[in-house]
Amino acid sequence: MMQGMPSMRERIDAGELVLCMALTQARTADIPTIAAAAGFDSIYVDLEHTAISLETTSLLCSAAIGAGITPLVRVPAHDHQYLTRCLDGGAMGVIVPHVETGAEAVAIVDACRFPPRGHRSVSGPNPANRYQPMPQQELLDAFDAQTLVGAMLETPDAVAAADEIASVPGLDMVMIGPHDLTAEMGILGQFRDDAFLDAVRTVAKACQAHGKIFGIAGIRDVELLSEFVALGLRFVSAGTDAGFMTEAATAHASRLRAINVEVAQP
Repeated sequence: MMQGMPSMRERIDAGELVLCMALTQARTADIPTIAAAAGFDSIYVDLEHTAISLETTSLLCSAAIGAGITPLVRVPAHDHQYLTRCLDGGAMGVIVPHVETGAEAVAIVDACRFPPRGHRSVSGPNPANRYQPMPQQELLDAFDAQTLVGAMLETPDAVAAADEIASVPGLDMVMIGPHDLTAEMGILGQFRDDAFLDAVRTVAKACQAHGKIFGIAGIRDVELLSEFVALGLRFVSAGTDAGFMTEAATAHASRLRAINVEVAQP
């Protein structure tokens, strides 16, 4: 990380709120740098909902590291190949969608941690340690220490298993996917519905009980997020690159369209 800038983990350890920008349209190294300049602590490259390649993912992760913020990847599935290739390409953590059970969380951790903590294949330096040569065991220990493994809960069954999932050693974060969760509950986008709020409290309680980071994505209501912070929320996926650009561009275009233009008479 850049000198003088606290890392994402340092902010979380200090009890601060971490802000993450999801990248869905970014294909060049300048976007993570812009995210850092805008005040974000992290980016995650969304491979679940986009056509971004692993090569581009590695480039974006490298750019984030150079800009002093933490690069994560939201993988498209639980497959070993996505988890390890993203981590070996420079990601400092993975967010795994659609985790339903403790057994799935165990398998994810096993793929992401080096022996004896798991069975991740031994690798060499990569962008996450800035390619610095290190003794092999020291390198693997450093990678393990900095790697964040996050599980997304996106169904009522997953919420019901929140305590079991949060109890898995080596899992760092449990994150609610509110859009998929409310869709599964039949209340799509109704984030103040009592059933959804109960689900949030259930996940927050599980995270607190097992010392895991509580995260959430896709909610823009600052007042509601403030209520969740009081429950222990510390990681917020605050929006996407495409969403931020569209929002700002639309607002400015609307301001310009409001200019009164007097048409000169011949």
